[in-house]
Amino acid sequence: MAIYTVKCPKCASPTELNDEKDFGFCTECGARITPDEAELYVPAPDDAPAEAPAEEAPAADTPATPAEAEPPAAEEPPAAEAPAVPDVPVLPNAEQVQFLILHQPQPLDSVLFHSSDECAAYVRSLHSLILEASARYDVMNHAEEATCLDYLERGIGYCEYLDTKRLRFLAGTHEENGKAVEDFGSFPVSKDVLRDLKQTRERFVEAYNGFYKPKIAAAKAALDETKDKIRALPGAMRFYHSFCTPLMGILTAALLAVGLFAVLRPEGGFTLVNTAILVVGAAAFIAWAVCTVLWVIKGGSARQLYKAADRQLNEARTYRAKLKS
Repeated sequence: MAIYTVKCPKCASPTELNDEKDFGFCTECGARITPDEAELYVPAPDDAPAEAPAEEAPAADTPATPAEAEPPAAEEPPAAEAPAVPDVPVLPNAEQVQFLILHQPQPLDSVLFHSSDECAAYVRSLHSLILEASARYDVMNHAEEATCLDYLERGIGYCEYLDTKRLRFLAGTHEENGKAVEDFGSFPVSKDVLRDLKQTRERFVEAYNGFYKPKIAAAKAALDETKDKIRALPGAMRFYHSFCTPLMGILTAALLAVGLFAVLRPEGGFTLVNTAILVVGAAAFIAWAVCTVLWVIKGGSARQLYKAADRQLNEARTYRAKLKS
């Protein structure tokens, strides 16, 4: 394998090609270069134009100085032309959401590319859609929370469609041991495209979370206020609420049933252990029943406070679960 420097036929910039590859990409303008259409690049003297006669090119075995060496083309993705941010019409929010739905791109894992041109077209299409989606969100009515959240959630998903620095495409097949083997090529995604998608996603995530963070703060503040009111309740009210739960009723009833079974079975009887289990189970169940009755009779406002605390806690958890990282 050998790396040699050629001059880009489109922008005249120096770039490197691999003699084992059928083509390469210009590191400056992203143009596709084949060995047939490229000419060797000759470094120019200081403060002179980049053009130099081919006969003055250094010999192939002459080592290049650090100043003459260029980064390998394979490490630098081609620079794609950034689509201009469009002027978008001011439409109702529902129509803006409908635009995203109608222009939804295919997820990357469902697309089979057959050439680098198809890869480039996919990248350009997705890049243009994301830039337009960002511009459309600016002119939306942000007071309509539901449609804004739907729009942002879709936009975030589209930004995540391109989560790789290189796209693979099926370049052809060759026969190996009597079987057809697929040959794949790779297409580097421009850093500018990846940067725009990342920035748009971060912006959409921040806007999306901006709808929920105030709600979480409000729910937590209301919960803290309710907890303070619960702490101010009489001790009996708090005891009734903690003791008179369905689980406690099931446990005391189960203990009473065990005591009855131990006493009433033929080989059992009123032994010391069986009698103790029966008495403890009966006392616990009766205490639970009495406390429950008192809670139902006297705990009207206290029950409302506990219900409000449960509701506010569930709201805060629900909003927090909707936050996006």
